[in-house]
Amino acid sequence: MLDGEDEREVLWGGMAAIAATGPFSAEAAYAVHNGLARRCSPRRVASSTVARPGDATREPEGGPADEAAAADVVAADLLDRRIDSLDGRSHHLHKPGGPWVWAIALRYRETCLGYLVVRSLTTPSAEETALTDLLARQTGIVLARLTGRRGEPAAGSGDMPGSGDLFDTGNLPEPEDGSPTADLGKRTASALASRLATYDALSRAAVSGRGEAGILQTLHERTGFVTLTEDPFGNPRAWAGPFGGGPRSGVGSGTRPESENRRRDALMHRARRQPGAVRDRDRLVMPIEMAGDLLGVIVLDDPDQRAAEADTSALEQAARVLAPLLFHERRLAELEPQLRRDLVDRLVSGEGTQDAFTQAAALGHDLHRPHKVAVLEWPGAPEGAALCDAVTRAAERLRRDVLVGSRGATTVVLVACEDPRDPGDELYKAVSEGLGTGAGAIGVGGRCEVLADLPHSYDEAVRALAVRRRSQDPYGSTAFDELGLCRMMGTGEGEREADLFVHVWLGRLLDYDAQHHTELVMTLSRYLESGCSYDATSEMLLIHRSTVRYRLQRIGEITGHDLGVVETRLNLHIATRIRNVLDPPR
Repeated sequence: MLDGEDEREVLWGGMAAIAATGPFSAEAAYAVHNGLARRCSPRRVASSTVARPGDATREPEGGPADEAAAADVVAADLLDRRIDSLDGRSHHLHKPGGPWVWAIALRYRETCLGYLVVRSLTTPSAEETALTDLLARQTGIVLARLTGRRGEPAAGSGDMPGSGDLFDTGNLPEPEDGSPTADLGKRTASALASRLATYDALSRAAVSGRGEAGILQTLHERTGFVTLTEDPFGNPRAWAGPFGGGPRSGVGSGTRPESENRRRDALMHRARRQPGAVRDRDRLVMPIEMAGDLLGVIVLDDPDQRAAEADTSALEQAARVLAPLLFHERRLAELEPQLRRDLVDRLVSGEGTQDAFTQAAALGHDLHRPHKVAVLEWPGAPEGAALCDAVTRAAERLRRDVLVGSRGATTVVLVACEDPRDPGDELYKAVSEGLGTGAGAIGVGGRCEVLADLPHSYDEAVRALAVRRRSQDPYGSTAFDELGLCRMMGTGEGEREADLFVHVWLGRLLDYDAQHHTELVMTLSRYLESGCSYDATSEMLLIHRSTVRYRLQRIGEITGHDLGVVETRLNLHIATRIRNVLDPPR
């Protein structure tokens, strides 16, 4: 490109370099003068091959070749008009279902000097796109040299603070034949080689497995500046360099007053609107974006304002390399909970197949071990996702291997239970601490040795949760194995039968206690639990033996039941046991 004598040669030299870096083919090239884009065809193609409609030398005659030529003229005219409407920025021109088409703006400082239009049958990778952008910037620099040689202004007034120029345009010593000087060529080649080396180092860091920290460390080593990344809200993510205890507070770091929030929002707006990095006090800031989303920012800490153009170029390259990594990280964060929920739902619904083992392994969970199903409801939690997150964090603290999902407003947890102890109580305490409220309940089903038993354990957990919710103490954990006679409850039919049974045997006594503020139901319960012992009952209730006898006499009178009949005592015992678990029938 540096040897090109006019814009046509420079544009198509840049096009050839871009086509060699990825799956690109040339579509068109344009030079911009006074804000107007003018198509430049390659020298080897006759000017009549692709022309505007007014340039056609003959009218189509209706044959296939003429129809194709007419279609080419229409397509070329449409592309020309689309390029004319651009605002000096690179744009995607493809339509859904069509080939990938990209108009690449060739810019120098704040001025657009031309466009290269390329197409691809497949979507280029982030690396191919970044290298294409680098080559486009070099093409823009060479176009600026030619523009400066014609005596036209080559730069706007919006230079980025702290950045230098690869070379100065408009004051270039040139030999009489107009070709670039040897010194200019050496400096340009050296700068391009440095940029390519930086990009190669950053690309290697991206695939090294060291992730974000590795890319920042590479950028720090290439520039010598402290580097860091922040999330879209200004919270530090990672850093490299001699910060001591971590990144200093900057834009968006730590708790900020409202005025600082407004200043940061203005900075982000400015950074996203203009190309390249922007200076913010002691820092150079570059947004990390992909698919129109702001994923964060990458920063060079430059209090002495020593950063040169090569440093800002490296910063911009690092942002492009980080973009797919952070985008992938965000997508995983969004997808993994959904994958877990879908898998848990399938397993407790009885739809789990052999591929569930592979899917669980991909999520870091081993389904080959025995499991128990736990279901949780926490009305005090702000939302279901918060409860799922709290359960996950609690399980990590307890070193429990769990698979967390949800069904409706209920959180469902598959707990690997190699430990025979019930996991409910410790999980309830840990989740309560995490959420800051104990206003929740957990039901735990029976142990499952095989995958097919998970739906049965889930049903048991739901019934145990229902019993806990209806109990006099609705907050806490209940295991199905501990329910005893109350196992028949927890389902609609079972609860109706339990309520009816309690009403038949204890209804009159419950009404009497409610009206007269007595404790006859409690006395009957303690008496039956003690094996019908007056002495044991008086000790438990801290009342005299004769008081126990009097209360039992009143119980017989009110209920009409003879406590001397064994079958009557059995039914009353069952009713009081159910009553101790459930709320009083209404």
